[in-house]
Amino acid sequence: MRIIDSHTHIFPDHVAEHALGALVEAYQAAPRGPATVSGALAAMDEAGVEKAVVCPVATRPEQVVSINRWVTSLDRERFLPFGAMHPDFADPEEELAFLRDQDVRGIKLQPHFQGYTVESPALLRMFERLGDFVALIHGGQEIKPIPFVPTTPERLRALHDRFPNQRMVIAHLGGYQMWEGVEEHLLGQDVYFDLSFTFDRLDDATIARLVAAHGPERILFGSDYPWMTPAAARAGVERMGWSEEEKRGILAGNAERLLGINGGSREGAHTPF
Repeated sequence: MRIIDSHTHIFPDHVAEHALGALVEAYQAAPRGPATVSGALAAMDEAGVEKAVVCPVATRPEQVVSINRWVTSLDRERFLPFGAMHPDFADPEEELAFLRDQDVRGIKLQPHFQGYTVESPALLRMFERLGDFVALIHGGQEIKPIPFVPTTPERLRALHDRFPNQRMVIAHLGGYQMWEGVEEHLLGQDVYFDLSFTFDRLDDATIARLVAAHGPERILFGSDYPWMTPAAARAGVERMGWSEEEKRGILAGNAERLLGINGGSREGAHTPF
């Protein structure tokens, strides 16, 4: 069965150790593997993952260009790069044009680490420019809890209501450690959730209930590597009791349709890449 990991993080070899070390300090969590190309490939092969979406985060505007030049250089046979963008980046139109030329299908946003809220005027201006890009945005708490959460389910629902035609994926089943809010504000909305860093953090019965209520056709397999291995995430999927059709969609088919890859018809696209 084809598998696409819709949420992974890796870095160039020469900065991977330093970058991961900074994240370990911030999260107070242990990675499950090296955040390098070779580390990700080994983890993917262990789990039978065909392709992985790479989700870069530019914590400062000046990082955007160099990150995007690196991520678009990755082997497209195994990696699907999403672009880095920051609301304070000086020339978003030119950079988004570059990403379109490189056949990049989405943008990764992490408001807490990037230093903005989803209500900020700069983010709203950026959303107005995203067009056909999928916006993959962190949902809910962080691994190490923070006092102010910029991506609560309620705030993300307001963002979706403001941009109802923007295709969005909300990570961590809509809101890490805020799943009651997900149930109240996001279930049934026209957004996707990924399953990254969800299994073993939330009980299986609640995962099954949330997925059934939201619709399995809007759920994407994801690990959040290196914080969870694809093998652990796949084991979670395998024990859920979903039908073969549901599993095929969650493991790859839904991502193929959303991103228009492997023969999937790209849903909601208005301007072809």
